[in-house]
Amino acid sequence: MDRNTFHGVDVNGLLKIRGKKGYGVSFAAAQGDGVETFCSGSGRFGESFPVVPDMMFQAGSVSKPMFAVTLLRYADRGQIDLDEDISGFVREFVSRPLTFEALLSHTAGYSVHGFFGYRADAPLLTLEDVIAGRGNSPKVCRIRPYGKQFRYSGGGTTLAELAFTRITGTSLRDAFRAEVADTLGLTRTGYFQPLDEELVPDAAFGGRLRERKNEDPARGYHYYPEHAAAGLWSTPTELAKIGIALSRSVREGGLLKKETARRMITPVMDGYGLCCRDYGDTAGHDGANEGFLTYWRFSKTGDLCVAGMINNLYGCSYDGLHEVGDSLIETLKNGDGRIG
Repeated sequence: MDRNTFHGVDVNGLLKIRGKKGYGVSFAAAQGDGVETFCSGSGRFGESFPVVPDMMFQAGSVSKPMFAVTLLRYADRGQIDLDEDISGFVREFVSRPLTFEALLSHTAGYSVHGFFGYRADAPLLTLEDVIAGRGNSPKVCRIRPYGKQFRYSGGGTTLAELAFTRITGTSLRDAFRAEVADTLGLTRTGYFQPLDEELVPDAAFGGRLRERKNEDPARGYHYYPEHAAAGLWSTPTELAKIGIALSRSVREGGLLKKETARRMITPVMDGYGLCCRDYGDTAGHDGANEGFLTYWRFSKTGDLCVAGMINNLYGCSYDGLHEVGDSLIETLKNGDGRIG
């Protein structure tokens, strides 16, 4: 394979990656049990820090479907009911009936689209702090009619996370590890907030973030107490493995029961299911944290998933990332350059 392209796709050209000391990109394409990777550039702006397949990036809102998968594992065991009123578990913030399905499908009418994060060495915040507006984002509250329209809300996802932790008695970090990471043999994917010191040497930094005033000079990434909405760290290879597991679940069951997986990807409103978007033949999600962008798509009809992560938020639009990822999906779906 040409080292400058990935299955014929000019990744560097489309994403404007320049040299070893600029931004860096990591892509993985999984088909069946095979995974191939493409890495280029630097994971830390201004440094010779070559991107490698095991380098961890922040996944942004791809955190949301990973939260959904974790929660749905509990639903498969009958420990969580997606349609049950959960308002009693978050009574200090909610006074009317509320379900996980409404929150995960962004039809509950809640505020706060997304989160900015905090410098890496900032004091830790609880989910309650975030929802109450005691951080750098507004208070999370219902601002639209319940169940009547799609309104993307990281605030609503954070409210769902709080209800989940109170119902299960466990943190999302621990639940994801037990339900997804350990099950699939993943070692570099998790809600590591704040990032464990032993993982820092393997982490990409977000673009020029470390160079800004009022940032932690030793850490080029933000801390996100909103774990379910924005707190996942991962690699494209491990995101691709999760995608393959979900694709198989949709078709025959596995990580999730077949009916549960299909419910996750079936649109509730405006093409959005349970923390998962419908893209026709594929399903998935995009992610954007301060300094990071993520692409993640898996096939509904076969063992195929493509994931890409880049440490460049402002110099690279979603369009370039989508063009690379979508081109890889089409190439592999059509049997050109098949993996494995």
